[in-house]
Parts: sequence; C-alpha cells; structure tokens
Amino acid sequence: MGKILCIGQSAYDITIPLSEPIVENQKYRIEQKLECGGGPAFNASCLCGMWGAGVCLISRIGTDDYGGKLRKIAEENRVDLSFLIPDDEIETPHSYIFSNGANGSRTLFNFPGRKKETEYELPEAEVDVILSDGHEPDISLDAIRKYPQAVSLVDAGTCRNTTLRVAKEVDYLVCSEDFARQYTGKTIDLDDWESCERIFREIEEINGKYAVVTLGEKGLLYRDGGDIKRLPAYPAEAVDTTGAGDIFHGAFAYGLWEKMSILDILRLSSMASSLSVRRQGSQTSIPALENVTKALSDVNDSRKR
Repeated sequence: MGKILCIGQSAYDITIPLSEPIVENQKYRIEQKLECGGGPAFNASCLCGMWGAGVCLISRIGTDDYGGKLRKIAEENRVDLSFLIPDDEIETPHSYIFSNGANGSRTLFNFPGRKKETEYELPEAEVDVILSDGHEPDISLDAIRKYPQAVSLVDAGTCRNTTLRVAKEVDYLVCSEDFARQYTGKTIDLDDWESCERIFREIEEINGKYAVVTLGEKGLLYRDGGDIKRLPAYPAEAVDTTGAGDIFHGAFAYGLWEKMSILDILRLSSMASSLSVRRQGSQTSIPALENVTKALSDVNDSRKR
C-alpha cells in the first residue's frame, strides 16, 4: 500500500491544567504541566503511524530544543521525517494551553514561528491519501497535482484564505462548526433542520465533492446518499479537548487509507475523538487502534441488547 502524506503544522504543546476559568489580574500557582507533540498535521501523522499506516510528514520543525523533542516523538510513532521542509531558521511552533479539567475546555496561545519561502521535495513513493491542515497551501496543492490517484482531505478548523485554497481542490472537506459559521455567516442550530441543510449545502459547494461538518459534543453532519444526516457523538466525560479535532482527522485519513466506507470512517473518527478527550494533552491522548475498535464493538453490542 502507498503512504499517507500529512502536510501542515507541527507544534510543541505545553498544557497547564486549571480547575477554573482564567481571570485577568489574578495569580495562579501551577504545580504540574504536560509537554507533548501538537499541531494538526503532526498529531494526525502520529496517529496514522501508531495505527500501523505508512505515513510521511511534511512540516516545518526547527533545530531548537522543541524541534528535537518533536522529531523524537514522531520517530517513536514511526512517522517518516525524510521530507520535512528545510526551514532551519524557524523557531519551532509551540503552544501554551490552559486546560479546564472541570469541563474539558481549553484556552490556547499558539506561537506559529515566522516562516520563510523555501524549496521542498515531495516523496517519489506511492501516496494513497493526502491530509492537509491548510497551513502549507502551496505544498498541499502541489501534492494533489503530483499524486492524482490519491484521495485528499483537508482539516478545515478555521476559515482562512490558505485553508479555502486547499478546500476547493480536495475530495473530502472535513470542517469544524467554527469554519462553517465563519464561511457562511450562519450558526448551526440543530433545532432548525432546514437551516442546517442550507448551511451544509453551502459548505458542499466549496469543493463540489464530499463534506463533513464536525460539531464537537453534538456530533457531525454528513450526507448519506441523497440525505443530509447527523451522526451523534459518542458520550465522554471530557478532561481536555485539545487535539480532539486533529485526532478525528487523522483517523479519517487512516479510514480512507484502509478503504473503509464513509459511515465506518465517521464512526471510527468519532470514537477516536471521544476517547481522546478523556485524557490530558493532544498527541499524548491519541488512543490505540485496538481501544477504538473495542469501544465501537461495545457500543454495537449494547445496541443489540
């Protein structure tokens, strides 16, 4: 089988757990923190490698201390780093994340690093799936052109021009509720289904192929045949939602690589995301594939009773 190609941002995450919302002009005593890999493309590539897929990461990782830690984490998860973008001057992107353990919400401060234009290479090996998070649009579009046989998807978390450029060219536009609201100017209200359908159709028109709109704990919207439907989320007591979207998209890419049906891909991705929010951190909360499949099996068994 060919590889999964993940293109986009890597970041080093420093998560600080809090038991209350952040308030201005207040001092907080922090007794612990969690450091791990982060960034949409990085987390997705680690999931695919952990789950046994051949995966290559195209991203900017500096030569500083954070960069060294990210490289070690990726290699431990069997991610091919042969085609990292050679931007040695960049300060490795990093994030400070304040995680509210009471409800799983998080406040994120991201330092993306100052990028420069640079040459890059794409693998000559066969590529089956391309996952882009929109942070490297030129490389993403080059990859889509270079591997016409590959299935492509975009992790559209925020409606930026760079993400839209990629979204117009991919086979699967998998976007967040925030992206849908920012693009359409409308808020999804599940109690107004006609409005939901109109918003979903607007999102579909971006790429004219296949769209999914994720809604967090409310599940997701997708098209099944001719009908737009909602797949409810798998319930979870959230501890930290950091990286849940990245993990959803990584599992989606893995499902495409395994040539699963779209509904099975959505269930796999939803369960992976559900299990991830029960643990602290982003890359450290990636669940093992066997745990995801067992959880799905347990849900199916319970529905048969």
